[in-house]
Formats: sequence, structure tokens, C-alpha cells
Amino acid sequence: MNEIQELYKRKINISSSHLDLLERLFKKINLNIKGKRDVMYSDIINLIASENYCGKLYNEIILWCNYNIRQGKYFAIIPDIFL
Repeated sequence: MNEIQELYKRKINISSSHLDLLERLFKKINLNIKGKRDVMYSDIINLIASENYCGKLYNEIILWCNYNIRQGKYFAIIPDIFL
């Protein structure tokens, strides 16, 4: 089993470094959608993919978003981020 599958099998926890990165991504997404709707997990994934961001934190955020989508959650609600 590869590393990505192992990460996906356990619940992915969000650390403070993830929250800082998510806050920047949320601000960028909110500029694009102009507050017309809530930010969705797919918006986060699409932004990371379209901007060609890469690195361990970005990969973990994508896995976290996919995990939540598979759990039936579509809108990204992160209580620690106040925009």
C-alpha cells in the first residue's frame, strides 16, 4: 500500500500550518466567487490544481478535502478560520 492510501485510510487532522494555508486559499477563492455562495471543498481542490501548487501540505489538504467530500460534506466549514 502506498503512502497516499495509508494517509487516506486514517482521518486526516488539520494542523496550524494547514490552517494558515487554508486561510490564504479561502481568501483567494472568496475573491473569485465574490461571496455569492459558500466555499466548497471542490473549490479548494480546483484552486490548488489550477495554480499548480505542489508540496506535502497541498497534498494533505487535497486528501482532507476528498475525505470530507466522500463523507457527504460539500461546503468547507472550518471554525478556526474567520474571514
